[in-house]
Amino acid sequence: MDRRDLLNGINDFLSDSIVLPPGDFDKELLLPIVETAKIKNNNAKRRSTRRKKQTNNKSSDSQQQQQQPQTQSTRILLAQISSISHDKQEEDPFSRSGFIFGGVYREMQRRYAYFKSDFLDACSLHCFVSLVFMFIACLAPALTFGGIIADKTNNLLGVNEMLIASSINGLLFGLMSGQPLLILGPTGPFLVFEEMVYDLCQSLSADFWTVRCCVSLWTTFFIIILVAFEGSFMIRHVTRFTEEIFALIIALVYLYEPFKKLYKIFCLNPVQSSYNYDYPLACSCNISSVLNTTIAFENVNSSYDDLSSSSKYSCYDCMSPKQYSSYSSLLSNNSSTPISNDESQLPNKALLSFIILLGTCFISVALKRFRRSKFFGRTTRQTLSDFGMTIALIFMVLFDMLVTKSAGGHSLTQKITVPDSIRPSDRERGDIWFISPTRERLPFWLYFASSFPAILISVVLFFEVELTSIMIQSKLRCVHSTKVIKGTGYHLDILIPGILVAISGLFGLPWICAAPVRSIAHVASLSKYSNTHAPGEKARLIDIKDQRLTNIGVHLLIGCTIFAAPIIRKIPVAALFGIFLYFGIVSISGTQLFSRLKMTFIPTKYHPNFGYLRRVRQMKRNAYTFIQVIAAGLLITIKVTRFAFLFPFILVLLVPFRKWCLPCLFTERELTELDGDEQHSTIFDDEIDFYGQVHLPI
Repeated sequence: MDRRDLLNGINDFLSDSIVLPPGDFDKELLLPIVETAKIKNNNAKRRSTRRKKQTNNKSSDSQQQQQQPQTQSTRILLAQISSISHDKQEEDPFSRSGFIFGGVYREMQRRYAYFKSDFLDACSLHCFVSLVFMFIACLAPALTFGGIIADKTNNLLGVNEMLIASSINGLLFGLMSGQPLLILGPTGPFLVFEEMVYDLCQSLSADFWTVRCCVSLWTTFFIIILVAFEGSFMIRHVTRFTEEIFALIIALVYLYEPFKKLYKIFCLNPVQSSYNYDYPLACSCNISSVLNTTIAFENVNSSYDDLSSSSKYSCYDCMSPKQYSSYSSLLSNNSSTPISNDESQLPNKALLSFIILLGTCFISVALKRFRRSKFFGRTTRQTLSDFGMTIALIFMVLFDMLVTKSAGGHSLTQKITVPDSIRPSDRERGDIWFISPTRERLPFWLYFASSFPAILISVVLFFEVELTSIMIQSKLRCVHSTKVIKGTGYHLDILIPGILVAISGLFGLPWICAAPVRSIAHVASLSKYSNTHAPGEKARLIDIKDQRLTNIGVHLLIGCTIFAAPIIRKIPVAALFGIFLYFGIVSISGTQLFSRLKMTFIPTKYHPNFGYLRRVRQMKRNAYTFIQVIAAGLLITIKVTRFAFLFPFILVLLVPFRKWCLPCLFTERELTELDGDEQHSTIFDDEIDFYGQVHLPI
């Protein structure tokens, strides 16, 4: 290196620098200046690249004129080779081939050619660390949704089924998918659908398993028809407008269900001034015996000896306050040693459940925000933030165990119910897993009416899988610039979960869908950033390990946790609803819709430097937000009324409404800022977590 090289380096540095006079400058003030400089720099680079291409084309033309003329066969061969390479580089993954299942065949042909490298590329310490991280990140949601689905379906579906479904679906998808970085798992929308089908069966007095099996088969049928005619191109018409409305509805469900559960607990166990822990709390009765106790309490001829000798009257934990009051007064009247007021109090679990629920949510939110704090190092903050939900769950389980120990070993909170062996949670099914569509005779019209919820499930499955795949592919393109080397899976990756829905329905397993947050976390854990950047410069993404082994390994480990039933039984249901509440908070706060609602009450001068805030007038921005809120309110109103079967059709109608009606109210530039796709950058930002990168339902 000589003096001239040093001067050239200094000149290049100064040409990319911005000189500011001395003074105190706020970060928000400098952002527009930096953004303008970046735009000018990109335009200059684009002009320079265009000039170089023109110069190279002229030189290549002159060289070709000097060369000898080629034979006709050589020219044809070279033209074919160039056309093939050109087509591969600019191939549109949503382009239609014109053949039945043409898109699936094209993706299988391209992706399966790298099947061997999908396993060889995973032979590194980086992938092993990612496997451990993703196992912990996926296990907590599986346990959470498994415990809550048991509560919603009266234990017809439970943790056993959720762990088995997550494991089998994830293993099969990891082996055969077109994009194995995508993670399948339980999600909020599908939990809502499970509850919807269960409530429908209860209202119609129909067999839950038969109806659910019919819904699953209809869903698979619709997905196969969609994939056969290459309908994945329709995802181009689904924009942030529709995604955020649906995400808002699911977030409100997340927020509503925990408080609904607390209300039930407080109704059964109202807060009292004093409690007695001397009574046996071990539950030895079943539901029917508890219901029969009401009749026994009303029988004045019952004696103390008759009541005390019957085991079905000794379950204090299952009694309502009214039943316990009647029982304790009867004992006081018949016993030679009357029970005092303090001793007749039912040990209350409402307050403890309230503390555990809010404590789990509070710890999860606090650790999530810990990422942006100034404590410890960056790696420690990221680790605590990424595992915040799991840490909160473990902490509150230990807290519940400590309270149980101080109460003499008597459990005061409802725990997850898990069978002793690998068998269905529904005791009426025994050890039989397979469910026939003709298990119970249904009214003829109900076989066809079950297609209506199947339409909604198909639409949501299509949305979740395709939009999550698009986010993953956009991150991969940040590394490979122009194309994804191993191909895409927009058709194949919707076909496989669609078939798995039918398998889950036939074996009584919960429906599984693409999990956006866990998928983005999977990509982030496999990302490699530069470590040679200058001080003060953020690291840049240089590689992503695109392979199958971590996806397969994670779901294999999840399947093994089914043998840890004694540990799972110690998890209180209130802690699971605390995680549910946490999902609702992060879901609603991570969307642009919530940000726009918040900015409505903040003066314009304090707005951050976002395009939809700086380049769109406040009146137009508020009108756009108001339309989204009204649409969400309309969908929620329909869902809770007897017209709930119209919910999927109204949701689908939002797509043409956005495409043809909104352009009449907003300009193209305004819609681009409010409803445009996010540009993924190769720059590493440790202040943005996985929930902040996803605007889909969790």
